[in-house]
Amino acid sequence: MKGLNKIMLIGNLGKDPEVQTLNGSIKVAKFSLATTETYKDDKGQAHALTEWHTIILRRGLADLAEKYLR
Repeated sequence: MKGLNKIMLIGNLGKDPEVQTLNGSIKVAKFSLATTETYKDDKGQAHALTEWHTIILRRGLADLAEKYLR
């Protein structure tokens, strides 16, 4: 598939997923995920940069998020 990108985010769950059901059968789960990068500057001081990501999952992945993410 041309232009397909794969991303793997490893971080900490911000809160339990919010799960909704659309059209009576399609589940959608939404949650926040924090990823932190640590680095040292030119002076040798350590810094941590945390970014928050909003994750949206549908159908089967939403079921897994609802069951396992707490």
